[in-house]
Amino acid sequence: MLDFFSPAGVLGLVALGMGGYYSCRRYIEGCRVKVIVADAKTSLIVRQTTDTGTVTLRDILYAECPSLTDPRQALMVPTPYLATGLLQTIYATMRVRLYDRNSDVTYERNMFVMKDGATVSLDWYPSIEGKGPIALLLSGVGGSSQEHHIRAMAKSLVTRFKGGGGFRVVVVNHRGTARTPITSPRPYDSGFTDDLRTVVGHVRAANADSKLIGIGFSMGANVLTKYIGEEGAS
Repeated sequence: MLDFFSPAGVLGLVALGMGGYYSCRRYIEGCRVKVIVADAKTSLIVRQTTDTGTVTLRDILYAECPSLTDPRQALMVPTPYLATGLLQTIYATMRVRLYDRNSDVTYERNMFVMKDGATVSLDWYPSIEGKGPIALLLSGVGGSSQEHHIRAMAKSLVTRFKGGGGFRVVVVNHRGTARTPITSPRPYDSGFTDDLRTVVGHVRAANADSKLIGIGFSMGANVLTKYIGEEGAS
């Protein structure tokens, strides 16, 4: 039996500690975010500042997004026992139907038919009718309002901001998801923004006095970003 207070025991503990520290450092280094972006000369020009001065997408990225570009902050350190994408996917799949105090929401649904006959379902929480700002949520590919992280976000937006008026949340379920009937041969995809455009117009028209914000997850963030770029200042 090893005596931890003997010279050999102390030496073993020191070696174990140094090995753990080294492994931890290597693990964190491997978690650094690497941003692939065009150089200053070829980056997309966003606006003209003077006759010769410009602001590029690279400039905005490095000025406004230190969590992606600053070496001291650009880290995404996952939980050690969920260190790989496969483990994270398995964990998320196991939790998708979890209902706890942070995600126990009951939606109010209305169905919306698009011009091509497709059906999109809108799940509202806590209710369709009401006042105050509206948060429009878009899930990732294959996801819906039933995902645990979507329900947790919906409840958080409603409960944590009550003092400031509180949000109403509407989750836009992509075609064919969340038991939404498939009524058109056209599926959804990561670049298809027509449904979102129609839904935003509908929500705005029905809630003219409410501020509208958008939150996207994974593919939903891609659709939201593309839509905002297409719409511009409008």
